[in-house]
Amino acid sequence: MPRERTCLRYQLYRSRARKLAADSTSQLQYELELAGSNALDLSRVRFEAITSQALSAFELWDHPHFSWGDVVEWKAREPLALDIAIWFDDELCGMCFANPNKSRLRIRIVRLEGRPKEAHPLKNRIATLAMIAIEHYAHIIGSRFLEVQEPQEGAVSIYKELGFDFDTKGRLVKTLEHLVL
Repeated sequence: MPRERTCLRYQLYRSRARKLAADSTSQLQYELELAGSNALDLSRVRFEAITSQALSAFELWDHPHFSWGDVVEWKAREPLALDIAIWFDDELCGMCFANPNKSRLRIRIVRLEGRPKEAHPLKNRIATLAMIAIEHYAHIIGSRFLEVQEPQEGAVSIYKELGFDFDTKGRLVKTLEHLVL
């Protein structure tokens, strides 16, 4: 019974983090419009769980870096993990899987990928959007650090732009500031 309650509680936390990410992008859209920017319409971005629909859309990706089918098994084994499918309307543009450690002080970003090769509406924005959801989740569960597990060499500069840096142990990490949500 306690495991089921924990699973349900974290299911609610994941859902809340995705909802807060959507709210944050809507707020960002509003601020861009106030500034007179004709930027991309972020109100069309959706943050959802990685479902069979997302995995079917992933199968259409050209030369992905990761095999996202593994996530189904990981989700079953890791009830505290956060999985995110980032959509623009009906187009899957990116996915992310992040997992907190047992103490929940650190969340490890296991996989993060935008749809490779082809142009899509959220090109070069997937990491930023994923971080919005991950940081909301981190604050909900009380995490203080984010860590990128085995970052792709070409992605290190992107993570650094998002506030990550290498610690003394050679891990790519970001310290989170405490926010009141």
